[in-house]
Amino acid sequence: MPRPARYVRPVAYAALKLRLVKTPGLSAAAPALLAAQRWAGRRLTASPFITILAYHRAADPTAPTEYDEGVVDVTPEAFDRQLEFLDRFCSVISLSDLHAFARDGKKLPPNPVLLTFDDGYKDNHDVVMPLLAKRGQSAVFFVATHYLEARRLFWWDRVNLLLKRSTKERLELAYPEALSLPLRTPAERAASIRAVLRVIKDRFALDLERFLEALAEAADVHLSREDERRRVDDLLMTWDEVRALRKGGMDVASHTSTHRVLQTLPPDRLAEELRTSRATLEDVLGEPVKAISYPVGKPLGRASHIKDAVRDAGYDLGFSNCSGVNHAWSFDPLDARRMPTDADTSDAHFRTVIAVPYLAT
Repeated sequence: MPRPARYVRPVAYAALKLRLVKTPGLSAAAPALLAAQRWAGRRLTASPFITILAYHRAADPTAPTEYDEGVVDVTPEAFDRQLEFLDRFCSVISLSDLHAFARDGKKLPPNPVLLTFDDGYKDNHDVVMPLLAKRGQSAVFFVATHYLEARRLFWWDRVNLLLKRSTKERLELAYPEALSLPLRTPAERAASIRAVLRVIKDRFALDLERFLEALAEAADVHLSREDERRRVDDLLMTWDEVRALRKGGMDVASHTSTHRVLQTLPPDRLAEELRTSRATLEDVLGEPVKAISYPVGKPLGRASHIKDAVRDAGYDLGFSNCSGVNHAWSFDPLDARRMPTDADTSDAHFRTVIAVPYLAT
């Protein structure tokens, strides 16, 4: 799509972003003023942005948990306020709206915003869907199919549970390389959890199940399949709930099969991750699945072999995360950018970055 000749990025945005960070006195008034000015400007010209928001869970981030608290990125109350704001000032679009724009050049409504949820947590069905339905809005729910099918904990939740439960002062691992994990203090435990997650996210061709089993052995924490199934039933959606999302007007799409970072997979495993998830979802939903969000959200950038694999697996749309906002004139359908959300985000900050997306990049 050609870049509008009349659109020039205001240089003042970058300077204002710096001042908002470094000058506490501006933190309350300046964002609201900037947002009001920006909305006034948007009434005069077409928006150059396609904003896609990425969520995972809507829950209480302060509640004690043995799982990964980092995936709780909005409270139900804050999400409801965000939806109210979007309802007033933006156009919440569907996956089919974005697909028609990317494929056919169909015009999007003013100030388009796409809402997305990754993974497949149960609160997506129990909490998020009713809030969306109350305002006649929709979202895209990307699910990692293996975990819902096999009723297994997501690997990041499993890592958190093992290291939070362990009574050891230090864990020693030999695979995939020597790794020493201190657990004596809360700070050490948190750092060790991050170190383990980093191995899973970064190590090429990691045997994930072997690594997790070795971690459980080292931690001396053993989770029976019955206990894991009970936990999963409390934490993740069932296929009936996924179908209920679709029947309720929501979009459902792929988040791969086992949520492996695509850049870490050899070609055969890459193809399997992409194709298995799509086939499973199409069987569950009884309709084609043409969109995927990439685990851990790394942009594909110049990874042409991954784009080729995504395209060959039958996807038309692919979404990264923590990658910013999309410019309408340069939208890449297989590397669509998303803006992350955070449980600490204030209403004022949310409204400001929606109005002025450069503040979030």
